[in-house]
Order: sequence, then C-alpha cells, then structure tokens
Amino acid sequence: MHATLAPPSASPATTALVDYLDQQINRILAGDIAQHLGEDPIHDTRVAIRRLRSTLRVFGKVLDTTEIGDMDGELRWFASLLGEVRDCQVQRRRFIEALDEVPNRLIMGPVKSRIRKDLQAAERPARKRVKRAMGSKRYEGMMAVLRRWCEQPPVDGAAATGALRERADRAQRKADRRLAAALESGEDAMLHRARKAAKRARYAAELCRPLDDKAKSAKRTIKHYKRIQRVLGDHQDCAVAAETLRRMGAAAGKTTAENGFTFGMLYAREQQIAGQCREKASQVRR
Repeated sequence: MHATLAPPSASPATTALVDYLDQQINRILAGDIAQHLGEDPIHDTRVAIRRLRSTLRVFGKVLDTTEIGDMDGELRWFASLLGEVRDCQVQRRRFIEALDEVPNRLIMGPVKSRIRKDLQAAERPARKRVKRAMGSKRYEGMMAVLRRWCEQPPVDGAAATGALRERADRAQRKADRRLAAALESGEDAMLHRARKAAKRARYAAELCRPLDDKAKSAKRTIKHYKRIQRVLGDHQDCAVAAETLRRMGAAAGKTTAENGFTFGMLYAREQQIAGQCREKASQVRR
C-alpha cells in the first residue's frame, strides 16, 4: 500500500501523527480492495476505522478541522454496517463453542440448527447492506477523502509533542473517570461507554509511544487500557449475546419440537460471565 511520509522538516509529533494515520488509512484501503475481491476483511477494517476515528476525536484540536469535516460521522456510518455482519459471526462462534461444553442430555431440540439459521438470516441482509453501501456515492466520497489524506495528511507540520501528550493524558483521565462511574452504577450502558473511552486512551498512548522517552512506562499504560478494553469488551459481548439468546429462546418456546430450556442455560452462562467481567474490571482500576 501507499506510504505517506511526513515532510523532512516536520516535528516528531507531526511524524507520529502522520505515521499512525497512514497505518489505519492503508488498512481501510486494503479492506476495500479485499471486499471487492470477495474476501472477508471485516474485522481488520473495523479495527482500523475504530483507530482512525479515535485519532480524529482525541487529537482533533491539533488536526486540520476544515479538512476533517464530518469524516468521523462517515466512518461511524460504515463501521456500523460492518458491525452488523461481524456481530453475527462472533455470536455464532460464541454460541456453538458454548454448546460444545454442554452435555448432550441438556441440549433439548435443534439448538445448533436454530442458532445457525437465525444468525445466517440476520447476516445475509447485513452483508447486502454493506455491498449496497460500497456502491454508493456516500462511500465513494468517504474513500476519496481517505485517499487524499494519503497524499496530504490533515496534520499541522509543526505539531508540538507536548500538545499530543496533553491530549493523550486527557483521554486517559476521561477513561479513568468513566470506568469509576460505570463500576459504581453497574449499568451496562455506562460500562459500554467506559470501554470506548478505554479504547481511545489506549490508541492515543500507542500513537504517542514514539515520543515517550520512558518506553516501559508507555508500554504499561498501553497494556493497562488494553486490559480494560478487553474485559469491558467481553462484558459488552455478554450483553449482546444475552439479548440474542433471549429472543431465540422465546421463539423456540413457541415452535413445535423446540423449547427454550437450552437457550435459558446459555443465557444464564452469559449473565455469569458478565458478572465476572465486572469483577475483573474493578480489579484493573488504577
């Protein structure tokens, strides 16, 4: 893929920003090519979009806001479409693996068949929406901006290292506050917001790592927020999975030759794991 180079006179902070933006944009462009070739780069593309959006939000004050415009909203739009497909993939694997641990005598009815059929029924139209979006003027416009950024990054050539570190520190403080508030409330929505804040703190720390003289400290910071992100991500997966299982169990309970017993077991399992995630999150607080 194309490699964007910061001008020779660029500050270290500018170079760090350009390099990080370039990495994410190239992954998104690679995902676009792979999608058109019939491959399935959805996960990698979503991660790159997530990192790019995080950079635009955390470091927006040191970027060219006139050039950025509403790119955060455009990226969010496409990522949400990819997410509908990805959620089906993740849940199918999650449920089948969970069933493999359940004794056969407790699997009542065609549980695996319902899981596969229901999630395939949701995934097919989701994939069509992605394909339709990729053929739209809106998508073409979004990709045109990303290609332009490869040639002309929306970055000030004199960006200061202190400004980047200050923005990264703000992201970390925000993540810490949101985690504390979420753990106190115990509400799923607040834990979800805390997870997103932890991701932004982690990505910001990764971007600033080349500027940090204390490599070990930077590595610890990244590891800390990555762990929070992972634990709260597991919790969010539980919340989404539990709702899907509730719907499947209700449908099975109304269908001849099926019942909701096994789905109820899987639902209880997700609730138990969610509780464990909340406990782990409380342990990783700084």
